[in-house]
Amino acid sequence: MPKFTILSVLLVALLMRLLLPVLALSITQDLEIFNRGDTLSFIIPAKKLIEVGQFLNIDNQPELFRTPGYPLLLIPGLLVDNVENVTIFIQIILDCLTVYLIYKIALLLFEKDEIAIVCALLYAIEPLPILRSAFLMSETLHTTLLTLFLKLLLEYFKNKSGKHLALAAITLAASIYVRPIGYYLPFLITGILLVWNLKNMQARKLLIIHTFIFLLVSMGSIGIWQTRNYVKAGYSGVAAVSDYNLYCYNGAALIADQKRIEFEDTHEQLGCTKHEKYFMLHPEQRQWSQAQIYRYMGKEGKKMILSQPLTYSIIHLKGMFMTLVQTPAKRYVLLFVGRFDRSLTPSYQNLDRYSSIVFWTNLSLSLLSGVYLLGAATALLSKRFLKNRAMITLVSVAVYFLTVSGGIVGSHRFRLAITPIICLLAGYGLWLIVDKIKPKNIQE
Repeated sequence: MPKFTILSVLLVALLMRLLLPVLALSITQDLEIFNRGDTLSFIIPAKKLIEVGQFLNIDNQPELFRTPGYPLLLIPGLLVDNVENVTIFIQIILDCLTVYLIYKIALLLFEKDEIAIVCALLYAIEPLPILRSAFLMSETLHTTLLTLFLKLLLEYFKNKSGKHLALAAITLAASIYVRPIGYYLPFLITGILLVWNLKNMQARKLLIIHTFIFLLVSMGSIGIWQTRNYVKAGYSGVAAVSDYNLYCYNGAALIADQKRIEFEDTHEQLGCTKHEKYFMLHPEQRQWSQAQIYRYMGKEGKKMILSQPLTYSIIHLKGMFMTLVQTPAKRYVLLFVGRFDRSLTPSYQNLDRYSSIVFWTNLSLSLLSGVYLLGAATALLSKRFLKNRAMITLVSVAVYFLTVSGGIVGSHRFRLAITPIICLLAGYGLWLIVDKIKPKNIQE
C-alpha cells in the first residue's frame, strides 16, 4: 500500500475544499448560500475602507462592533465585485496552509513523519473546516493564524529564539484582530512561559525577559486598536461584540430560562434584532453614543450573570459541550438545499422534509467525530502529555477556547479554532492505538 506524503495530503485537502462550494453552487445556483448571519457586518466596514479609507459602520460612525482583520480579507473580492468566489478561494488556500502547519507542528512534537502525516490528513478530511472554508465568515482565517502562532511558539520551545517568540506574539495579536475571542490568551501563554522558565535555572533571566517581551508585543499590538477605539469613539475595548453578547445572548438566555420561553423570543424582546425595538425599550439611549450603549449592554449582561451564577454556569457548560460534540450536519444540508439562515442559533424548522438526510448525515459525522475524540483522549492519557510542555500548552489553548465558547451560542462553528489541536492529539493517539494492535496481528 503506497504511503501518503504531505503533498498528497494537501492535494486531498484542496480537492475536498474546492468540491464542496462548486457542488453546492451547481445545485442551488445561488451565491447567497455562502453568506451567514454575520457576513454583512464584515462586508460593510470593508466597503467603507475601500470607499473612504476609514473603518466605519453603516451609519458612517467608527466601527466598534468588528475588528479589521476579516474585513481586510474581503477587500480583494469586493474590488473585483465577486466577493464570494474570491474570498472562498482565498480561504481554501488558507485552510490548506493550516493542513501544512499541522504537519510541521506534528513533526516538532512527535519527530516522526508517519504521525505528522496522520495528523495533517485528519484535518484535511475533517468535515468542519471543509464546510467553514466555504462561508464568508472569519473562522478560517482565524484558525490559520492561530495554528501559525502555535507553530512559532513550539519552535521557540525548541530553540529558545527570541525572534520566534516575537513572531508568535505578532501572529497571536493578528488572530485577535480577526476574532477578539482570543483577547485573554496572551496572559495564559505568559503564565505558562513564566511557570516553565522559573524551573529552568540556566538562562532564567533571559527566558523571563523573553516572556515579558511576548506579553508586551502581543498586548501592545492589540492596544493599538483599543487606543483607536477610544480616540475615535470613547470606547476602550477591542470590540463591542463582547458587550453585545453579554446582553443579547448570555443575558437573554438567562431570561429565557427564568421565564421558560424560547431564547429567540427573549432575544427579540430585548431589542437585539432591531434598533428601533431596542430604543423603544430604552428611549433615553437615542441620544447616547454607540460607546455608551455598548458599555450599558456589557454592564447589564454582567449584572444578569452575577445575579444567577449557578443558572448561567449550567447554560455555559451546556454550550461548551455543544461546541465540543455538535456536528455541522444541518449546515451541510442547508448549504445544498439553498436555504439562507441569518440566525446564530437557527431553529431549522424548514428542514423537516430533509429529516432523514439530516439524521444519517449527523450519525455519520458523529461517528467520525467519535474516532477523533477517542484518538485525542488516548493522547491525553499517554506519558508524553504528562511530561511535554508543548502538549500542555496545546491542551491549555484548547481548554481556553472551549471555555470562552460556551453559553447559548455554543456550537460546532466555535470548535474550528481548536480543531487543529484535536487533530494533532487524535493523530498521535490513533497512531498509539494502531501501534499497540500491530504486534497482535502479526502473531495471529
